[in-house]
Amino acid sequence: MRAGQHPHREPPRFTRATLPPGPAPQPVRTPTRPTQTQRAAYERLWRRAEEIRLLCGLPPLSGLEPGAPDSADPLSLEALVEVLLRDLEGNFRRELATRVQLKGLGELMAFAALGAEPGQSYRILVNYLARALDEPRLWLGVVDGNPPAFTLYVPGDPAIVDVRPERVHAQWLQPDWLEWVALGWGSSPLWVGPTGSRGGGPWHPIPIRGELAPDRFTDQLPPCPGTISTGGLCALSGAPLEEMAGGHRACGRCEFRHVVGLLGVEGPDAPDRIAPLEAVVPSLGAILVSLGLKEALDFEARFRDEVIENLPLGVIAIDAREHVLAWNRAAAAIIGLSRDEVQAQPTAPALRGRSWHDALIRSLEQGTEEGNEHQVSRPDGTSSPVEVSTAPLRDAEGTVRGAVATLVDVSSIKGMEERIRQLDRLAALGRFASSVAHEIRNPLTGIATGVQYLSRGFPEGDERHESVSFILREVVRLNTIIQDLFTASRPRDLKPEPVKLAEVAGRVLRGLKPAPEEAGVTIELEDADRWPTVTADADQLQQVLLNLIQNAVQATPAGGRVAIRARTEGNGHVIEVEDTGAGIAPEHLPRIFDPFYTTRPKGTGLGLFVAHAIVQRHRGSLEVHSRPDEGTRFQILLPLNPA
Repeated sequence: MRAGQHPHREPPRFTRATLPPGPAPQPVRTPTRPTQTQRAAYERLWRRAEEIRLLCGLPPLSGLEPGAPDSADPLSLEALVEVLLRDLEGNFRRELATRVQLKGLGELMAFAALGAEPGQSYRILVNYLARALDEPRLWLGVVDGNPPAFTLYVPGDPAIVDVRPERVHAQWLQPDWLEWVALGWGSSPLWVGPTGSRGGGPWHPIPIRGELAPDRFTDQLPPCPGTISTGGLCALSGAPLEEMAGGHRACGRCEFRHVVGLLGVEGPDAPDRIAPLEAVVPSLGAILVSLGLKEALDFEARFRDEVIENLPLGVIAIDAREHVLAWNRAAAAIIGLSRDEVQAQPTAPALRGRSWHDALIRSLEQGTEEGNEHQVSRPDGTSSPVEVSTAPLRDAEGTVRGAVATLVDVSSIKGMEERIRQLDRLAALGRFASSVAHEIRNPLTGIATGVQYLSRGFPEGDERHESVSFILREVVRLNTIIQDLFTASRPRDLKPEPVKLAEVAGRVLRGLKPAPEEAGVTIELEDADRWPTVTADADQLQQVLLNLIQNAVQATPAGGRVAIRARTEGNGHVIEVEDTGAGIAPEHLPRIFDPFYTTRPKGTGLGLFVAHAIVQRHRGSLEVHSRPDEGTRFQILLPLNPA
């Protein structure tokens, strides 16, 4: 027996005549007809496969596929398996492509969210989806804000076509759209737009589910528009409203705050294109929630920056490396340096050695708070007293991470305090001068009478007559001074009436002639035909202008000029008298309104004192601006209505 032979069976013996000419013939299979029970089971499987295909969004079978119940071929399970395998492979490929698209979408949105302007991330998202899904009529609706609003985005380049998003508050949203936003379902398609407009459409929405975040400022969830009514039923679902944690109401069917947006396509044939959108919707929820939180954080940061930028006090903040983090508009005005000039490098050279900056660094290094007044010098040479308060910035663990300083320019407060002190001083001097004038006036009257009597006993030309006449002139001058004191300290009642400033100034100039011409000084009334009419006591206002113009003429050298202007500005009238004289020395400025203070040999020192008192009684102010060798400008500020 040969190896490999069966012990009980002889190997087949073939002769040349019995060998087949080619491959061995296959047995002929006669198709067997399924039994009635098998046929019913096959048909149920085909119907079940058709239902699954429709649920997956696949096109329906024609029923004429080989092996299908209605085809001419015999009913076959092999054909059904082949159809299902083909569908499974197609679904797998679509899912793989969707995963790739969503991964790319996530990376794209993470990049687009960096520094994007409001709404820009959503525009990038809708454009990406439209290209990835090949749906030019795709749209994206986003729910955000508190109170909540709905914004509809469509693909397109804003620089080329008008694709501005359509935004509407939830309470004004078209009811059919509001159902989708609040309940997560509704009628489809929608035949009008979110605002009720009838252009475009129809719209086929798919809800995007997620969780709306609480408001960043109030930490409260946005209320559902259906619960705004005072009744006990939801205006949208009709279900009873229940009190929820956090103080808001909701019905059992409410999906508001759980629907973060809607995705859909527009057009009459849109239902055939819904399936690809449904595949990406589950992943869009997390993306919209993330973008919504990013938009809320950006809004909070912009709001905080705007508050700091528009504060009336300066705010400066630095980090642990002394880099400037905050430098608002008021700080730039107080310090005299822009934000760009100090953010270029740590501890900008322009800040080193300044006392207020040293206090800020001490708060950073020592963790202490300070509050002192500093004299802040600016690059242009000016300076101001500034109240500076510094404090360290700590993290949750108490570690110092930076420091902040607030700066308040107190120059106006200092000026006001000085003005109050000056007014008190003037009032005291006025009372004193009035009492002295009263005591002098009575004996002065007797002196004047006696001198006049003596002058009659001396003929003209007599030396004694000239001496007596000189005494009489000085008595008259002294009486004039006393009268000025009485005018300032015991003013007569004002008689306010409409007064044309140009006419008052004209009377003053006529009364001054010919003194300006003799001094070689030109007086100009600039745009006098445009001067306003003010409410004032005409005679007393004329006295003010007379004193100011007379002083200006006396302070201006020959060939100089005195300009007079008047205008309405803000809530008052402004009158200016400006000369081209030598100006007033800084040491004299604080006392120029004091009685008897003068720098002229023949001056009485009462002209400005009287003018200042009259302007004050009109509820106005008299200010002076002067620098040596640059002339002097007096400015009268009168209210529109002094009553």
